[in-house]
This record gives sequence, C-alpha cells and structure tokens, in this order.
Amino acid sequence: MATEPPRVKLDARAVPAGTTVRFVLLVVLMLASSSSMLLTALTAAGLNEGFRCLGAAGVGPGETPADEVLHSAAYQACIAEHGSAPWWVEPAVPAALLLLAGGLFLALPVWRTRRSRAVPLATVDPDGRIGRQLERLTDLAGLTRVPRVVVDPFAASTGAAVFGRNGRPTVRLHGGLLTRRAVAPEDFEAVLLHELAHIRNGDVTLTYATVALWRTFVAAVLVPYAVGFGLLFFHAYAPETRPFEIGLGAWRALVLPLLMTVVVYLARSDVLRSRELHADLTAARWGADPRVWAAVEPARPARALPRALRSFTELWRTHPRWDSRRQTLTDPAPLFEVPALLMFLTGTAAVLVNGQLWQLAGRSTPPLAGAWDITMALPPAALVTGVAGTALWRSVVHRLLTARRRPSGARAGLWLGIGMTVGELFGNRIAINKWLPGQSVVVLLVLLVGVAFAWWVTECSHLWATVWRGRTIHPPMALVLAGAGLALCAWFWWWQDFGVVMANIPGLLTDVLGPGFPGLPSDPAGEYGAILTATAHTVPLLGTTVAGPLTLPAVAGLWVVPLLAWTVRPHPSGWARRAAPGIEASAIPAEPLPPLRRALLAGLLGGAVCWAGVAVLKARMHSWPPSDRPRGTAPALLFQDGACAALLVGAAVAALAASLLIGRYRLVAAIVAAHTALLAGHAGVLVLSASDGCAPALASFTSGCDWRPVAVWRGFQYLLSILLVLVTVVGIAVASAVAVARRVLRRPSRPAASAPAGEGARGPARRRLAVGVLCAGAVAVPAVLLSVPAPSGGNVTAQQPAAPPWKQALDAYGRAEDWYGLGGRDLMVRYSTVLDELRALGAEATQSPDGDAMVLTRLPSICVAFGKVARDAEAYFPVPDPQLLPSWRTFVTMAARGSQDCLSGLDRNDNDLVAAGMREFNQATGAVDSISLWVTASRGGSP
Repeated sequence: MATEPPRVKLDARAVPAGTTVRFVLLVVLMLASSSSMLLTALTAAGLNEGFRCLGAAGVGPGETPADEVLHSAAYQACIAEHGSAPWWVEPAVPAALLLLAGGLFLALPVWRTRRSRAVPLATVDPDGRIGRQLERLTDLAGLTRVPRVVVDPFAASTGAAVFGRNGRPTVRLHGGLLTRRAVAPEDFEAVLLHELAHIRNGDVTLTYATVALWRTFVAAVLVPYAVGFGLLFFHAYAPETRPFEIGLGAWRALVLPLLMTVVVYLARSDVLRSRELHADLTAARWGADPRVWAAVEPARPARALPRALRSFTELWRTHPRWDSRRQTLTDPAPLFEVPALLMFLTGTAAVLVNGQLWQLAGRSTPPLAGAWDITMALPPAALVTGVAGTALWRSVVHRLLTARRRPSGARAGLWLGIGMTVGELFGNRIAINKWLPGQSVVVLLVLLVGVAFAWWVTECSHLWATVWRGRTIHPPMALVLAGAGLALCAWFWWWQDFGVVMANIPGLLTDVLGPGFPGLPSDPAGEYGAILTATAHTVPLLGTTVAGPLTLPAVAGLWVVPLLAWTVRPHPSGWARRAAPGIEASAIPAEPLPPLRRALLAGLLGGAVCWAGVAVLKARMHSWPPSDRPRGTAPALLFQDGACAALLVGAAVAALAASLLIGRYRLVAAIVAAHTALLAGHAGVLVLSASDGCAPALASFTSGCDWRPVAVWRGFQYLLSILLVLVTVVGIAVASAVAVARRVLRRPSRPAASAPAGEGARGPARRRLAVGVLCAGAVAVPAVLLSVPAPSGGNVTAQQPAAPPWKQALDAYGRAEDWYGLGGRDLMVRYSTVLDELRALGAEATQSPDGDAMVLTRLPSICVAFGKVARDAEAYFPVPDPQLLPSWRTFVTMAARGSQDCLSGLDRNDNDLVAAGMREFNQATGAVDSISLWVTASRGGSP
C-alpha cells in the first residue's frame, strides 16, 4: 500500500507569495491601457484620426515625413478635418491616472473614517485595558509602533478593518467586536492579530492602492471609452448626420475593454483573497485560536450545479469563503498550488499589455520607434515570469517537502497559453477586420510557448530545489526565473515584430517572401530545384528568429541554467528546515540527480550522427558526374542544406536518447543533449569542410589539401545562429513526443540513478569540468555570433534580406487602412454611386419612348457628380502603393476629362463628344476596379 505523504506545514514565507508582482501586473495593465484606450475612444468619436494622416500619405511607422508631405494641401486638409491629439497626450494620460489614483489613495482613509463616524479608541477605553492588550499584540507581531485605532460604535458586526498605508495604518474596530470581547476574548484577540498581520505583511498600501487605481481607472478611462463609442454609434445611426463606418474593427475595439475590465477585476479579487489567506496563516502562527474561524457556521453541502455556481461567484469575491479559510488553516497546501485562473489571467493580461504597448508604438515618433522593441517585450515577459514563475516555484517546493507527486507544469502551462491566446484573439492586431487570423496555425505558437515556459520552469525548479545547500531557496529561484524571463522576452520580441504579421496576413509566406535572395539560381538543373527553392523561402523565414539581439542569449540560458545544478553537491536540508519548521532531517527528501553522463553520451551520439551525415554528403557530392553537377552557387547551397539537415537529425537523435534515459528531467535533458550534439556536430562540419581535399574520397569542392577554417566559419555563421534556435525547438518537440507517448502507453518514467558508490571526489570534479566545458561553448558561440558581423557577400544563403518583408507587409497594411479610412472609402463609394446612376439611366432610356429627353434632363447632374469626385480625389492623397499610382492617375484624369467632355457635348449637342466622355468614364471605372482589388487584398479580404 502507498504510504500517505507526511503532514508537513510549509511556512508560507519560504517562497515569495507573488502577490506584489500580481499588483504590479494590474498597475502596468492599467497604465498601458489608459493611453491607448482614451486615444481609441477619441478616434472612435472622430476627434483624433489625424495621427493616421501620415499613413494615408504613404509614410510608414518610424519614417520621417518629407517636408512636401507635411506642407501639402492634402495633409493640411486631413489634419483640419479629422483633428489630432497633441503629442503630450499619450504620456500625460498615465501620469494623470497615477496622480488621480494617488489623490484618491490619500483621501480614502479620511473618507472611510468620516463615513463611519469612528471615534478614537481612548473614547471607549477609559481604563486603557484594550490599549495595553493592543501594545502586547503589537510586540508579538514584531511591529515597531502601535497603529492608530478607531472604533465604529454603530457597527454591530464583530469584525475589524485596517486601511491607510503601511507607514501610517489605521485599524477600525466594530462596536460588536468590543461587546464580544467580554464574552469571548480569544475572538477579539484573533481578529486583532489578523489585522496586525495585514500590517506586518505590507498589505495595507497595496490593498488600498489597488482599490484607488481600480476606481480611478473606471472613472477616468472606461467611462470616457464608453462615451467615445457611444458617440460613434450616435453618428452612425442618427438621421441627418454624416454616416461613419462601423466595421468589425470597431466592434472588436468595443469588446477589448470589456475583456480587459474582467481580467483586471478578477486579478484584483485574486490578489485580495490571497492576502486574506496569508493574513490568517500569520495570525495563527502568532497564536490566534483557530477555533475562531471554525465557530462560523459551515456552508451546507450543495449539489453539483449550485456548487459550480458558487465556485464561479467565488472568483469575483475579494474575501474568501469561511470554509476556504478554515481549510487553509488546517493545511495551507492550496496556497502553494498553481490555480488555473491565475495562469489564465496572467497570460491574458500580459498579452493585453504587450498589445497596448504595440499600438502605442505604431504612433511613435521616429526617434522613439527603435526603442519601443524592448519596451514592448520586457514588461509582459517580466510580469509572466514574476507571477506564473513564482507560483510554479511555490508548488514545486511544497510538493518536494511534503513528498507529493512532482508537478509537470504542463497543465499550468496550458492555462497560461490559453490565456495568452485569448488575449491575442480579442486584441486588434492579429485579426484586423475579421474575427479569426489569416494564419490560424501560427496562433498555436502562443499556446505552445505557454506550455514550454511552465514545463521548463517546473523542471529547473525541482532540479535546483533538490541540490541547493543555501539558507534560503531565493538565489536559485532568481537564477531560474531570470533564464525563463530572458527567453520569454526574446519570444515577445519576435512575436510583436514578425509573428503578428505572420498570423494576420494570409499567404504571407509565399506572397511576401517572393523568390528569395537575389542571385539564387532560379532554374537549377536536375533534381535539386525543389531543394534550392525551399531554401530560398525557408531561410528568410527562419532568419527572423535571430533578428532580435536577445534570442541567442536566451537559447544559451535555457541549457546553461539547468547545467549549473550538476556542479552543486545535493544537500537541501539547510533551506528546507527553515521552510518547514520542525521537520525531521530524515523526512527531507534527498533525491539524487540523474547522472550527467547520460545526457552527455546522448549528445555525443548525436554529434557522431552529424559527422557521419556530413561525411556521407561529401562522398555523395564527390561522386557527382560532371554532367549532373549543378553550376554556380548551387553546390555550396546544397552542401549547406545537407549539413544543416545532418545537424538537425543528430540533435533529434540526441534529444530522443536523453529523453528516454532521463525521465525525471526529460525536457532539460533533451535540450542539453541536443545542444551538445549541435556543438560536436558543427565541429565536425568545420573539420571536414575546412580540410576539403585532404581525403580524396570526400573531396567536394577542391582537389588540393588546404586548411580553410575562416572561410567555412563565414559560410555557416548565419546558419549556425538559426540552428541554435531550431535545435532548441527540436529538443522541446522530442521531449514532448516522448512524454505524450509514455502517458499514452502508461509507462512510468525511468527513476533517477544515484551516483555509483565509492565515486569519491573525482566524480564531482569530472562533472564540474564537463559542465564548465559545455557552459563555455554555450556562452562563447552566441557571443562570437553576436559580436562578429555576418559576411555581406560571397555566400548567397548567408545574406540577409536588405529590407525585412514582414515590416514591409505590416507597413503596407497600415498605409492602406489609413488611406481607405480617412477618405479613400468615401471617394470610391461616391464614384460607385454615380456610376450606378449612369447605368440605371442608360437602362431606363433604352426602354422609355422619351429616352432622349430623359438623358438630357438627368445626364448633366451625373456628369457634374463625376467631376466633383475627380476634384476631391485630386485634393486627396494618391494611393500609397507605387504599383497603383498609374491606376490612380488614370482614375483622376479620366473622371475629370469625361465630366468635362460630357458637359461640353451636352451644351453643344455633340453626341460624339458625349460618347467620348462615356468611354473616359469606362477607363476611370477600370482603374477604380484595380484600386478596389488592392484595397480588398490589403485589408485582409474586407472591402
């Protein structure tokens, strides 16, 4: 029979609770949303569309507009019509929000005191007994001074409350509590200790700052946002007003604040509930009688549906239910678990923060545009790491010391990924003018990133908690969270620059990337054309993964951080005894780490596969007959493709072997083994390629024996950067596949093997030497790749695109949206309306006996309308696409000329001149049709 886990009460202070980071998450979400939402509200009301005039003029984000654009009549007219908020509005809105919240924070204690008509404690305590008891409890709580105490004599309840701020707290006692003091003094003392615990835990400032920020956010941000959209709908449906277009984007912008409001409120409630539970535990640790919590009448058992409804309503409460509080006092395990709601809210809030910053960056001035990359990526990465990472660490530590089953992190990561996905889908950047993104598969990357993050943090947490010897667990916790935060920051950097465009624009991989790099053989002979064409499309796509400067350091951290754990001799009793007071030394789990040599041997096996693959490739190229050998740069490209394939296969073999041999730390082992195989295999590529010709059977490019390591390094430098990322992905994918297969087959993981007996001091020394060598390679290779610029010529595959196609596509989309929204749609709708009137007139005239009179009566107004559209189009911006400028000129010229010829022919009774005007209208219509197709394609299929 399985033994029951020991009843160990883990001190809730052993690992940071993370509630402060959750509060920071709320603050950052509110501040990032305040500017964007208010400006969006002004835009929806038609009061702040002027910032889009530069986009309509063909100026992309971050580009400096030319003087002729700024001084053009079209730009001045656009600004005058649509208006634009001053530049200082965006930074002023968060500052104003903080000032208003700060004022409310200072006013809340005064208002609460006056509202309740509270009196000082001395008024109802003439003999000073309550004051002396309060002083004793204050000393017990470790506070430096007695807090200010007031009494609400009209409150009949037996509760109390603390408000103000940590430096100057105020405890308000209810009149019913003083009355009960004579009957049940232990109840009075428990309530006081609970309120003093709030002060000791630093809850007062954060709690009332949360309340002040929330109320200010509702009044100063959400209400103006609702008013702005109310004006939009009024202008859209009110009679005798110019109609505005209410498209899908407007509806999404209306749904976004609703989602954000729910996220903020639920996160706020979660923070406050958690602090109440921690205050209960602190009060009980100081000697509060637990029977006070048990004295409350327990809730009656409920059926399934009411129980589910009660659990749902619990999410919105700022105070936990009494049965939850009693359960926490009995066993604080729920405080150390990873709630699905917390992970979901964290993922959603982080993505919403990133999205709001992304929108602000789109309106950034050119000097600030480059600095926005790190500004957009760092806050959400830090918040996810602080909230979700801390929760995972707490769960691992608690389960380790209570001998419970170690969590895998997959479930928590799944909820984190779902939250991030929901945040993206409800945001207005990956699915503009439609509900679902153009490339829905790309959005799955967001879900998988959440799972990989939680899985890696969980394994590294257990790894370090097992071997750490320090007094507290905080140093390894900081190391692991730093590595996870760096990787997540690199992910957000890539996603906001490239992933957003990939998810939003359908067909981007084939339409935007085009034929590849200039100079690539477009029609190579024989069977290698498909390989070279795939290279032309794949390399630019994969090259985006290393476009950010944080990618390679993040990849290095993913396997250096867990590797360092093998340099520490396992002995967790130091921090464990402080985390679980009273625990026996024999009860502290001392799980040995799996032998590092297993992962290293798997990596060397993968490296040998790489060497063998490259040797077979060179032998194959050596055997090519001269008539079948590709010409030009094709042989070099084919060798690079084959070598990269060999490296990836070797890394996959190493990851598979390590995942099977080391089941407890499957993900960590797979990543370490895969990167070890890559380093060993790339060394083989350098050796075999630099000595090309020395072995006649493997000579591929030259027959003379010479040593050329520099040339080979330059040829693979750019590809090695990409391979470092791909190998990490391969390791995660292989470990996931093995984990899923074992779960399906229901086979337990291989238990960790202890170090062999009699290993002595040489065992740790050898491990540290091996770890040192691997860490040196993990850090040195990315450092060299980042410090040495990639070659600008010679190797075709190593050349990066001169202009990133992702940025081009995103900028083109924004310019098309601005041009269409600020006047292009109005011109095209007006032209289509006049054209329909002309066609209807022609059909009626052919069927009516007095058709000539009908034409002479109604045709002049139609021709005048064509001329008015042409003049307004001449005064507006041209189409912001160089390829469509001829069509735009044809439209403007032919519409104006047709109007003039039509009117002149009618005045002179010249049918030929009128017919010429009709032909010119047809030419203008063809040009308009071309522009309409461009608009539909640019806006994702929405005309």
